Amino acid sequence: MKNISFLFLFVISVITYGQEIDTLSFYSKAFGEEKTVYIHKPEFYKYKSDSVKLPVIYLLDGQNKWFANPTISDIEYLRFTKEIPSALIVVIPLKNRIKECAIVDLRTELSLDQFITKELDQELKAYNPSDLKVIIGHSFSASFSLYSFYNHPDYYTAVIANSPYDKMEMLVEGFEQSGAIDKSKISIAIGSKVKDAAHRKKYDALKLKYPLFFDSIHTFEANYSAHNSVPIAAVPTLLTKVFKDYRDRYFKIAEVDMEYKLIKEPGSISEELHKIAIASKIKNYDYPPEISDINGIASRYWNNDLEDYAANVYELGVKYYPTYYDFYLSLYELTKDNVTSKEYLEKAEFLLQTKESNWEGKRELIEDIKAEKIKNGW
Repeated sequence: MKNISFLFLFVISVITYGQEIDTLSFYSKAFGEEKTVYIHKPEFYKYKSDSVKLPVIYLLDGQNKWFANPTISDIEYLRFTKEIPSALIVVIPLKNRIKECAIVDLRTELSLDQFITKELDQELKAYNPSDLKVIIGHSFSASFSLYSFYNHPDYYTAVIANSPYDKMEMLVEGFEQSGAIDKSKISIAIGSKVKDAAHRKKYDALKLKYPLFFDSIHTFEANYSAHNSVPIAAVPTLLTKVFKDYRDRYFKIAEVDMEYKLIKEPGSISEELHKIAIASKIKNYDYPPEISDINGIASRYWNNDLEDYAANVYELGVKYYPTYYDFYLSLYELTKDNVTSKEYLEKAEFLLQTKESNWEGKRELIEDIKAEKIKNGW
């Protein structure tokens, strides 16, 4: 194994933190005017291949920074702590939230509903999204979120409605009477009886009147929270429930003890890769390992002197993230064949020079690679 540990002094900077935000504007037939949404892409977005399809989180009321910014921060923290997967966060500002979200009845099509499920859905195809879609709203937009889910129960994977009020009895009655809708996809949060009094009073009355419905959904009663703070208290818990199976999907692959030693002998390389493939799901949706998953699994094999296993995992990483230079550096160190090893090192150098922005340590890392090439006579 090559002695190039100095190459990894700056691995902490391998991904430039801070999401890229795209501004997407297009003409909406539903509204008869141009509409603009903001798409927050995960930091590894630029590295991924088309085989990595990202979940979509629609966040309504994007015009309200007091709501959108903390909710996005919650989502990002949950992603950072591996409670939920990385996703495309689609922030949808509303010009007149009451007019755009006001429900007539459960069947009258609203322009905002048509905009999201038809027009915006078509525009997002350029981002290669997964079919895993979550919609989050607050107050008026929370009732709208439930309405949109009612009309498109197969389009959304989950709905999170924070302190809804408008047409709630109509919505609850409609859901309870429907035998076709999976009500476990619904989450409703509500504030305290004092600080969110009107909304909580209606919620409590409906909970008594329609117990079967409320027993079939997820609820979060923020008993110390005011109306406007309900989303900040509730969204982390409710999103974690939506993605409850995500965090531990690879825990049993190359499982290690507190000394980072494998608990049991692994199967063959092909068997271990098959385990990874089987585990690469969120609910019924395909979702491959993220960059941190690849590094975590490979490091567990590598630390136990199973270098061929680690190399195969990094090769899997290259398949999903072909422009991520650090996987090529790891493969350089793990590969014994000089020709292939050289190719990996030169690929890492090329990607650093052409694909990476100027982050601290990048130039020094390129110089280290050049020195390594000279040492090997390349």
